[in-house]
Amino acid sequence: FRHKIPAFMANNNDDENNDPQKNQNDDESIESQMNTLLDKQFFDPDSDSNQDNWFALLVKNDYEAAEAIYVGIIGIVGVIVSQEMLRYFKYGGEYIPFGHVSSGNLF
Repeated sequence: FRHKIPAFMANNNDDENNDPQKNQNDDESIESQMNTLLDKQFFDPDSDSNQDNWFALLVKNDYEAAEAIYVGIIGIVGVIVSQEMLRYFKYGGEYIPFGHVSSGNLF
């Protein structure tokens, strides 16, 4: 996460931004926050709040099926978002989100 910012992009107006020690501490703080976020468990099937959750029960009883459902949902959402991004790129200002394409031709 330690990227050198080009001089033309750096904000040199403030004297406090020119302190290398402060910038290094900020980088370490951002890096530690990112590591904390990535290490955090966001779904715990054994949690008390998930006792009546159908997906938590499926994870406990049939992990392979729960994994397949999760991957399928993520894949479908990814395909839909990429299709909409392609339509936006092609039609620009005439783009209507999740609208019907009148021509039927992609290119």
